[in-house]
Amino acid sequence: MRKLLPLCLILIASLETAAQSSCNAGRALVSGYYSNVHVYDACSGDFERVLDSDNRISGAQAVWPRPDGRVYVVSENNGRILRYQSDSLAYIDTFIDTGAAFKPTGIAFAPDGDLYVAGFDADEVRRYDGQTGTLKSTPVPARAGGLDGPDNGMTFGPDGKLYIPGYYSNNVLRYDPVTNQLSTFVTAGSGGLRRTRAILFEPGNAHVLVSSEGSSQILRFNAGSGALVGTFASLPSPAGMNYSSDGRLLVATNSSIVQVLNASTGATQGTLFPITAGGGLQGATYVVTMPAKVDLAQVGSQYWLIGAGQVHGRQIEFDLVSATGTRFGDAFRPTDVVRKRWGSIRIAFTSCESADFSWNSTGPDSAGFGSGGYALQSLVGTAFTDQCKLQPFDQVNGSDFMNGTWYGGASRSGEGLLITVNASGLATVAMFTHQPVRY
Repeated sequence: MRKLLPLCLILIASLETAAQSSCNAGRALVSGYYSNVHVYDACSGDFERVLDSDNRISGAQAVWPRPDGRVYVVSENNGRILRYQSDSLAYIDTFIDTGAAFKPTGIAFAPDGDLYVAGFDADEVRRYDGQTGTLKSTPVPARAGGLDGPDNGMTFGPDGKLYIPGYYSNNVLRYDPVTNQLSTFVTAGSGGLRRTRAILFEPGNAHVLVSSEGSSQILRFNAGSGALVGTFASLPSPAGMNYSSDGRLLVATNSSIVQVLNASTGATQGTLFPITAGGGLQGATYVVTMPAKVDLAQVGSQYWLIGAGQVHGRQIEFDLVSATGTRFGDAFRPTDVVRKRWGSIRIAFTSCESADFSWNSTGPDSAGFGSGGYALQSLVGTAFTDQCKLQPFDQVNGSDFMNGTWYGGASRSGEGLLITVNASGLATVAMFTHQPVRY
Protein backbone atom coordinates (compact mmCIF):
# COMPACT_ATOMS: atom_id res chain seq x y z
CA MET A 1 0.00 0.00 0.00
CA ARG A 2 1.17 3.55 -0.74
CA LYS A 3 2.53 5.73 1.97
CA LEU A 4 -0.15 8.10 3.22
CA LEU A 5 0.59 11.78 3.40
CA PRO A 6 -0.70 13.58 6.50
CA LEU A 7 -3.92 15.32 5.56
CA CYS A 8 -6.51 17.28 7.43
CA LEU A 9 -10.06 17.69 6.23
CA ILE A 10 -12.40 19.47 8.57
CA LEU A 11 -15.05 21.27 6.56
CA ILE A 12 -16.96 24.49 7.05
CA ALA A 13 -19.66 25.36 4.58
CA SER A 14 -18.61 29.00 4.16
CA LEU A 15 -15.24 30.57 5.01
CA GLU A 16 -16.35 34.19 5.09
CA THR A 17 -19.77 33.55 6.63
CA ALA A 18 -19.22 30.48 8.80
CA ALA A 19 -20.89 32.13 11.76
CA GLN A 20 -24.06 33.04 9.91
CA SER A 21 -27.13 31.48 11.44
CA SER A 22 -28.51 30.85 7.94
CA CYS A 23 -25.93 28.15 7.27
CA ASN A 24 -27.67 24.83 6.66
CA ALA A 25 -24.85 22.75 5.19
CA GLY A 26 -25.37 19.71 7.39
CA ARG A 27 -22.53 17.32 8.17
CA ALA A 28 -19.08 16.61 6.83
CA LEU A 29 -17.79 13.02 6.99
CA VAL A 30 -14.00 12.76 6.82
CA SER A 31 -12.13 9.47 6.52
CA GLY A 32 -9.01 9.13 8.66
CA TYR A 33 -6.94 6.19 7.49
CA TYR A 34 -5.21 5.84 10.85
CA SER A 35 -8.25 6.77 12.95
CA ASN A 36 -11.91 6.51 11.88
CA VAL A 37 -14.55 8.31 9.87
CA HIS A 38 -15.01 11.62 11.68
CA VAL A 39 -18.24 13.59 11.72
CA TYR A 40 -18.14 17.39 11.78
CA ASP A 41 -20.67 20.16 11.65
CA ALA A 42 -20.17 21.48 8.13
CA CYS A 43 -21.05 25.04 9.14
CA SER A 44 -19.03 25.57 12.33
CA GLY A 45 -16.48 22.80 11.81
CA ASP A 46 -17.17 21.51 15.33
CA PHE A 47 -16.33 17.85 15.85
CA GLU A 48 -19.44 15.81 16.62
CA ARG A 49 -18.35 12.18 16.90
CA VAL A 50 -16.61 9.31 15.19
CA LEU A 51 -18.85 7.30 12.93
CA ASP A 52 -18.05 3.92 14.50
CA SER A 53 -16.56 3.41 17.97
CA ASP A 54 -16.63 -0.41 17.76
CA ASN A 55 -13.48 -0.89 15.69
CA ARG A 56 -15.27 -2.04 12.54
CA ILE A 57 -13.49 0.54 10.40
CA SER A 58 -9.80 0.01 9.66
CA GLY A 59 -8.16 2.10 6.98
CA ALA A 60 -11.11 4.37 6.16
CA GLN A 61 -11.38 5.34 2.50
CA ALA A 62 -14.31 6.39 0.31
CA VAL A 63 -17.61 7.38 1.93
CA TRP A 64 -20.81 7.54 -0.12
CA PRO A 65 -24.19 8.73 1.22
CA ARG A 66 -26.94 7.29 -0.94
CA PRO A 67 -30.59 8.21 -1.64
CA ASP A 68 -31.61 4.89 -0.06
CA GLY A 69 -30.92 6.42 3.37
CA ARG A 70 -27.62 4.61 3.89
CA VAL A 71 -23.98 5.69 4.04
CA TYR A 72 -21.48 3.31 2.45
CA VAL A 73 -17.97 3.27 3.95
CA VAL A 74 -14.87 1.56 2.55
CA SER A 75 -12.71 -0.09 5.22
CA GLU A 76 -9.52 -0.95 3.33
CA ASN A 77 -7.50 -2.98 5.82
CA ASN A 78 -10.17 -5.57 6.54
CA GLY A 79 -11.60 -5.51 3.02
CA ARG A 80 -15.14 -4.46 3.91
CA ILE A 81 -17.84 -2.15 2.61
CA LEU A 82 -19.87 -1.12 5.65
CA ARG A 83 -23.28 0.52 5.81
CA TYR A 84 -24.70 3.08 8.26
CA GLN A 85 -27.99 4.94 8.58
CA SER A 86 -27.67 8.40 7.05
CA ASP A 87 -29.89 10.08 9.65
CA SER A 88 -28.78 8.47 12.93
CA LEU A 89 -25.40 7.19 11.58
CA ALA A 90 -26.13 3.88 13.31
CA TYR A 91 -24.30 0.81 12.01
CA ILE A 92 -26.37 -1.46 9.74
CA ASP A 93 -24.16 -4.25 8.40
CA THR A 94 -21.17 -5.38 6.36
CA PHE A 95 -22.60 -5.08 2.88
CA ILE A 96 -19.60 -6.59 1.04
CA ASP A 97 -16.53 -8.47 2.22
CA THR A 98 -13.94 -8.29 -0.56
CA GLY A 99 -11.23 -10.06 1.42
CA ALA A 100 -8.38 -8.15 3.04
CA ALA A 101 -5.91 -8.83 0.19
CA PHE A 102 -8.08 -6.89 -2.26
CA LYS A 103 -7.55 -3.62 -0.35
CA PRO A 104 -10.69 -1.75 -1.44
CA THR A 105 -10.33 2.01 -1.72
CA GLY A 106 -12.95 3.52 -4.03
CA ILE A 107 -16.59 2.71 -4.69
CA ALA A 108 -19.00 4.10 -7.26
CA PHE A 109 -22.64 3.34 -7.96
CA ALA A 110 -23.49 2.80 -11.63
CA PRO A 111 -26.62 4.27 -13.24
CA ASP A 112 -28.17 0.78 -13.07
CA GLY A 113 -27.59 0.64 -9.30
CA ASP A 114 -24.71 -1.84 -9.25
CA LEU A 115 -21.71 -1.05 -7.07
CA TYR A 116 -18.18 -0.93 -8.51
CA VAL A 117 -15.30 -1.42 -6.06
CA ALA A 118 -11.64 -0.53 -6.69
CA GLY A 119 -8.94 -2.75 -5.21
CA PHE A 120 -5.70 -0.87 -4.61
CA ASP A 121 -3.45 -3.90 -4.15
CA ALA A 122 -5.41 -6.10 -6.58
CA ASP A 123 -5.14 -3.40 -9.29
CA GLU A 124 -8.64 -4.26 -10.50
CA VAL A 125 -12.27 -3.15 -10.29
CA ARG A 126 -15.10 -5.49 -9.34
CA ARG A 127 -18.81 -5.18 -9.93
CA TYR A 128 -21.30 -6.15 -7.20
CA ASP A 129 -25.07 -6.29 -7.18
CA GLY A 130 -26.18 -2.99 -5.66
CA GLN A 131 -29.08 -4.60 -3.80
CA THR A 132 -27.60 -7.86 -2.50
CA GLY A 133 -23.84 -7.24 -2.53
CA THR A 134 -23.26 -10.39 -4.60
CA LEU A 135 -20.14 -10.37 -6.80
CA LYS A 136 -21.21 -10.26 -10.46
CA SER A 137 -18.00 -9.76 -12.45
CA THR A 138 -14.57 -8.16 -12.67
CA PRO A 139 -15.04 -5.65 -15.51
CA VAL A 140 -11.53 -4.20 -15.09
CA PRO A 141 -9.16 -7.16 -14.54
CA ALA A 142 -5.83 -6.86 -12.74
CA ARG A 143 -3.46 -4.39 -14.41
CA ALA A 144 -5.78 -3.87 -17.38
CA GLY A 145 -4.81 -0.74 -19.27
CA GLY A 146 -1.72 -0.52 -17.09
CA LEU A 147 -3.78 0.30 -14.01
CA ASP A 148 -1.66 0.45 -10.87
CA GLY A 149 -3.29 1.41 -7.58
CA PRO A 150 -6.88 2.45 -8.34
CA ASP A 151 -7.62 5.09 -5.73
CA ASN A 152 -10.67 6.26 -3.81
CA GLY A 153 -11.57 9.06 -6.23
CA MET A 154 -13.16 6.56 -8.65
CA THR A 155 -16.49 7.88 -9.91
CA PHE A 156 -19.13 7.57 -12.60
CA GLY A 157 -19.30 10.55 -14.89
CA PRO A 158 -22.40 12.22 -16.31
CA ASP A 159 -21.90 10.08 -19.45
CA GLY A 160 -22.52 6.91 -17.44
CA LYS A 161 -18.90 5.78 -17.71
CA LEU A 162 -16.59 4.84 -14.86
CA TYR A 163 -13.50 7.00 -14.30
CA ILE A 164 -10.65 5.29 -12.44
CA PRO A 165 -7.66 7.16 -10.99
CA GLY A 166 -4.38 5.24 -11.15
CA TYR A 167 -2.29 6.36 -8.18
CA TYR A 168 0.96 4.67 -9.23
CA SER A 169 0.20 4.53 -12.96
CA ASN A 170 -0.28 8.33 -12.95
CA ASN A 171 -3.27 8.18 -15.28
CA VAL A 172 -7.06 8.01 -15.47
CA LEU A 173 -8.85 5.12 -17.17
CA ARG A 174 -12.41 5.18 -18.48
CA TYR A 175 -14.64 2.10 -18.53
CA ASP A 176 -17.90 1.90 -20.49
CA PRO A 177 -20.29 -0.61 -18.84
CA VAL A 178 -22.48 -0.66 -21.96
CA THR A 179 -19.75 -1.76 -24.38
CA ASN A 180 -17.46 -3.32 -21.77
CA GLN A 181 -14.60 -1.30 -23.24
CA LEU A 182 -11.71 0.08 -21.18
CA SER A 183 -9.71 3.00 -22.52
CA THR A 184 -7.22 5.58 -21.36
CA PHE A 185 -8.95 8.84 -20.55
CA VAL A 186 -5.91 10.78 -19.29
CA THR A 187 -2.52 9.50 -20.39
CA ALA A 188 0.20 8.83 -17.83
CA GLY A 189 1.94 12.01 -16.76
CA SER A 190 -0.25 14.33 -18.85
CA GLY A 191 0.34 17.90 -17.67
CA GLY A 192 2.59 16.55 -14.92
CA LEU A 193 0.00 14.17 -13.49
CA ARG A 194 1.63 12.14 -10.73
CA ARG A 195 -0.07 10.13 -7.95
CA THR A 196 -3.64 10.58 -9.10
CA ARG A 197 -6.14 10.97 -6.27
CA ALA A 198 -9.47 12.69 -6.91
CA ILE A 199 -11.70 13.09 -9.97
CA LEU A 200 -14.35 15.80 -9.89
CA PHE A 201 -16.60 16.87 -12.76
CA GLU A 202 -17.13 20.60 -12.88
CA PRO A 203 -20.61 22.16 -13.02
CA GLY A 204 -21.81 21.96 -16.60
CA ASN A 205 -19.74 18.77 -17.14
CA ALA A 206 -17.56 20.28 -19.86
CA HIS A 207 -14.38 19.78 -17.83
CA VAL A 208 -13.10 17.46 -15.14
CA LEU A 209 -10.63 18.27 -12.37
CA VAL A 210 -7.98 15.74 -11.32
CA SER A 211 -5.80 16.20 -8.26
CA SER A 212 -2.14 15.39 -8.82
CA GLU A 213 -0.72 14.88 -5.37
CA GLY A 214 2.79 14.16 -6.60
CA SER A 215 3.15 17.35 -8.67
CA SER A 216 1.18 19.69 -6.36
CA GLN A 217 -1.37 20.57 -9.01
CA ILE A 218 -5.04 20.36 -9.79
CA LEU A 219 -5.27 19.72 -13.51
CA ARG A 220 -8.22 20.45 -15.77
CA PHE A 221 -9.08 18.13 -18.65
CA ASN A 222 -11.70 18.10 -21.38
CA ALA A 223 -14.50 15.85 -20.09
CA GLY A 224 -15.10 14.34 -23.51
CA SER A 225 -11.64 13.77 -24.93
CA GLY A 226 -9.44 13.76 -21.83
CA ALA A 227 -7.18 16.34 -23.46
CA LEU A 228 -5.28 18.60 -21.09
CA VAL A 229 -6.85 22.04 -20.79
CA GLY A 230 -4.34 23.39 -18.29
CA THR A 231 -3.40 23.75 -14.65
CA PHE A 232 -6.45 24.77 -12.67
CA ALA A 233 -4.54 25.46 -9.46
CA SER A 234 -1.16 24.91 -7.85
CA LEU A 235 -0.96 24.10 -4.15
CA PRO A 236 1.03 21.72 -1.97
CA SER A 237 0.07 18.06 -2.48
CA PRO A 238 -3.65 18.32 -3.23
CA ALA A 239 -5.64 15.16 -2.54
CA GLY A 240 -9.35 14.99 -1.75
CA MET A 241 -11.61 17.55 -3.44
CA ASN A 242 -15.26 18.41 -3.07
CA TYR A 243 -17.62 21.29 -3.65
CA SER A 244 -19.06 23.08 -0.65
CA SER A 245 -22.77 23.77 -0.42
CA ASP A 246 -22.19 27.33 -1.64
CA GLY A 247 -20.26 26.20 -4.71
CA ARG A 248 -16.61 26.76 -3.74
CA LEU A 249 -13.95 24.11 -4.17
CA LEU A 250 -12.46 22.57 -1.02
CA VAL A 251 -9.07 20.89 -1.39
CA ALA A 252 -7.18 18.91 1.24
CA THR A 253 -3.41 19.38 1.33
CA ASN A 254 -0.61 17.69 3.27
CA SER A 255 0.08 20.85 5.29
CA SER A 256 -2.89 19.98 7.51
CA ILE A 257 -5.21 22.52 5.97
CA VAL A 258 -8.14 22.61 3.62
CA GLN A 259 -7.57 25.16 0.88
CA VAL A 260 -10.62 27.02 -0.38
CA LEU A 261 -10.55 27.84 -4.08
CA ASN A 262 -12.82 29.77 -6.38
CA ALA A 263 -14.63 27.02 -8.26
CA SER A 264 -14.42 28.87 -11.57
CA THR A 265 -10.92 30.35 -11.55
CA GLY A 266 -8.99 28.23 -9.06
CA ALA A 267 -7.93 31.36 -7.18
CA THR A 268 -7.17 30.85 -3.49
CA GLN A 269 -9.83 32.23 -1.17
CA GLY A 270 -8.22 31.26 2.11
CA THR A 271 -7.96 28.22 4.33
CA LEU A 272 -10.07 26.34 6.79
CA PHE A 273 -8.85 25.40 10.26
CA PRO A 274 -6.39 22.57 11.07
CA ILE A 275 -6.78 19.27 12.86
CA THR A 276 -6.06 20.92 16.23
CA ALA A 277 -9.74 21.89 16.24
CA GLY A 278 -10.45 18.41 17.58
CA GLY A 279 -11.63 14.95 16.59
CA GLY A 280 -8.32 13.11 16.44
CA LEU A 281 -8.32 12.81 12.66
CA GLN A 282 -5.21 11.04 11.37
CA GLY A 283 -4.28 10.46 7.75
CA ALA A 284 -7.37 11.90 6.03
CA THR A 285 -8.18 10.15 2.78
CA TYR A 286 -11.69 11.18 1.77
CA VAL A 287 -14.38 13.74 2.49
CA VAL A 288 -18.04 14.06 1.67
CA THR A 289 -20.68 16.52 2.75
CA MET A 290 -24.19 15.51 3.71
CA PRO A 291 -27.19 17.85 3.61
CA ALA A 292 -28.81 19.05 6.78
CA LYS A 293 -31.09 16.50 8.37
CA VAL A 294 -34.38 16.30 6.55
CA ASP A 295 -37.49 17.02 8.57
CA LEU A 296 -39.07 13.60 8.19
CA ALA A 297 -42.38 15.02 9.36
CA GLN A 298 -42.55 16.76 5.97
CA VAL A 299 -41.96 13.58 3.98
CA GLY A 300 -45.65 12.93 3.74
CA SER A 301 -48.11 10.73 1.92
CA GLN A 302 -48.92 13.03 -1.00
CA TYR A 303 -49.08 11.14 -4.28
CA TRP A 304 -49.28 12.50 -7.83
CA LEU A 305 -50.83 10.99 -10.95
CA ILE A 306 -50.73 12.41 -14.46
CA GLY A 307 -52.46 11.76 -17.76
CA ALA A 308 -53.50 13.29 -21.08
CA GLY A 309 -56.15 12.70 -23.69
CA GLN A 310 -58.77 14.31 -25.92
CA VAL A 311 -61.89 15.94 -24.54
CA HIS A 312 -65.12 14.40 -25.83
CA GLY A 313 -68.02 16.78 -25.53
CA ARG A 314 -68.27 17.70 -21.85
CA GLN A 315 -66.33 14.68 -20.68
CA ILE A 316 -62.71 13.72 -19.98
CA GLU A 317 -61.87 10.03 -19.88
CA PHE A 318 -58.36 8.54 -20.13
CA ASP A 319 -55.62 6.67 -18.28
CA LEU A 320 -53.41 8.11 -15.53
CA VAL A 321 -49.85 6.99 -14.83
CA SER A 322 -47.68 7.00 -11.73
CA ALA A 323 -43.97 7.80 -11.61
CA THR A 324 -41.34 6.22 -9.35
CA GLY A 325 -37.64 5.42 -9.38
CA THR A 326 -35.71 8.60 -8.69
CA ARG A 327 -35.07 11.01 -5.83
CA PHE A 328 -35.07 14.69 -4.90
CA GLY A 329 -32.35 17.25 -5.62
CA ASP A 330 -28.91 16.15 -6.82
CA ALA A 331 -30.09 12.53 -6.81
CA PHE A 332 -32.72 13.25 -9.48
CA ARG A 333 -32.08 11.41 -12.75
CA PRO A 334 -34.76 11.54 -15.44
CA THR A 335 -33.48 8.26 -16.88
CA ASP A 336 -34.40 6.54 -13.58
CA VAL A 337 -38.06 7.55 -13.75
CA VAL A 338 -40.39 4.55 -14.14
CA ARG A 339 -43.91 5.26 -15.42
CA LYS A 340 -46.71 2.71 -15.06
CA ARG A 341 -50.41 2.72 -15.82
CA TRP A 342 -52.26 3.52 -12.61
CA GLY A 343 -55.82 3.23 -13.92
CA SER A 344 -58.43 5.39 -15.61
CA ILE A 345 -60.49 8.43 -14.67
CA ARG A 346 -63.71 9.93 -15.95
CA ILE A 347 -64.84 13.53 -15.40
CA ALA A 348 -68.32 14.47 -16.62
CA PHE A 349 -68.92 18.22 -16.27
CA THR A 350 -72.42 19.17 -15.11
CA SER A 351 -71.95 22.96 -14.99
CA CYS A 352 -69.27 25.60 -15.34
CA GLU A 353 -68.23 24.88 -11.74
CA SER A 354 -69.25 21.27 -11.08
CA ALA A 355 -68.55 17.76 -12.34
CA ASP A 356 -68.89 14.09 -11.49
CA PHE A 357 -65.53 12.39 -10.97
CA SER A 358 -64.83 8.64 -10.91
CA TRP A 359 -61.80 6.36 -11.10
CA ASN A 360 -61.07 2.72 -11.85
CA SER A 361 -57.73 1.31 -10.71
CA THR A 362 -58.51 -2.41 -10.82
CA GLY A 363 -57.23 -5.39 -12.77
CA PRO A 364 -53.73 -6.65 -13.58
CA ASP A 365 -52.70 -3.57 -15.60
CA SER A 366 -53.27 -1.11 -12.77
CA ALA A 367 -51.95 0.00 -9.39
CA GLY A 368 -54.82 -1.74 -7.62
CA PHE A 369 -56.24 1.32 -5.83
CA GLY A 370 -59.80 0.16 -6.44
CA SER A 371 -62.69 2.20 -7.85
CA GLY A 372 -64.96 5.00 -6.68
CA GLY A 373 -66.02 8.56 -7.27
CA TYR A 374 -67.43 11.80 -5.89
CA ALA A 375 -68.70 15.22 -6.96
CA LEU A 376 -66.19 17.87 -8.00
CA GLN A 377 -66.45 21.63 -7.71
CA SER A 378 -64.23 24.41 -8.98
CA LEU A 379 -61.64 25.48 -6.42
CA VAL A 380 -59.69 28.00 -8.49
CA GLY A 381 -61.38 28.98 -11.72
CA THR A 382 -60.10 31.04 -14.65
CA ALA A 383 -61.37 33.79 -16.91
CA PHE A 384 -62.91 30.97 -18.97
CA THR A 385 -65.01 30.02 -15.94
CA ASP A 386 -66.42 33.55 -15.77
CA GLN A 387 -67.18 33.52 -19.50
CA CYS A 388 -68.91 30.16 -19.17
CA LYS A 389 -71.23 31.52 -16.46
CA LEU A 390 -72.51 34.32 -18.73
CA GLN A 391 -74.79 31.88 -20.58
CA PRO A 392 -76.76 28.71 -19.92
CA PHE A 393 -74.43 25.73 -19.58
CA ASP A 394 -76.14 23.77 -22.35
CA GLN A 395 -75.30 26.59 -24.75
CA VAL A 396 -71.59 26.83 -23.89
CA ASN A 397 -69.31 26.04 -26.80
CA GLY A 398 -65.87 24.43 -26.37
CA SER A 399 -64.08 23.11 -23.32
CA ASP A 400 -62.13 26.14 -22.11
CA PHE A 401 -64.21 26.27 -18.91
CA MET A 402 -62.60 22.99 -17.80
CA ASN A 403 -59.30 24.77 -17.13
CA GLY A 404 -58.51 25.31 -13.48
CA THR A 405 -58.21 23.56 -10.13
CA TRP A 406 -60.99 21.24 -9.02
CA TYR A 407 -61.65 19.41 -5.76
CA GLY A 408 -64.29 17.45 -3.88
CA GLY A 409 -65.32 20.18 -1.47
CA ALA A 410 -64.51 20.48 2.22
CA SER A 411 -64.77 16.73 2.79
CA ARG A 412 -61.95 16.13 0.23
CA SER A 413 -59.78 19.14 1.07
CA GLY A 414 -56.11 18.26 0.45
CA GLU A 415 -56.89 16.32 -2.72
CA GLY A 416 -57.75 17.63 -6.16
CA LEU A 417 -57.07 17.88 -9.87
CA LEU A 418 -55.27 20.44 -12.01
CA ILE A 419 -56.83 20.48 -15.49
CA THR A 420 -55.46 22.20 -18.58
CA VAL A 421 -57.14 22.06 -21.99
CA ASN A 422 -55.51 23.53 -25.09
CA ALA A 423 -57.14 24.93 -28.25
CA SER A 424 -57.19 21.52 -29.97
CA GLY A 425 -59.08 19.91 -27.10
CA LEU A 426 -56.11 18.03 -25.62
CA ALA A 427 -56.58 17.82 -21.85
CA THR A 428 -53.85 17.16 -19.29
CA VAL A 429 -54.72 16.21 -15.74
CA ALA A 430 -52.46 16.16 -12.69
CA MET A 431 -54.20 14.60 -9.73
CA PHE A 432 -52.78 15.20 -6.28
CA THR A 433 -53.97 12.63 -3.80
CA HIS A 434 -52.40 10.46 -1.09
CA GLN A 435 -51.04 6.98 -0.62
CA PRO A 436 -53.61 4.34 0.40
CA VAL A 437 -53.90 3.34 4.05
CA ARG A 438 -52.38 -0.13 3.57
CA TYR A 439 -49.16 0.99 1.88
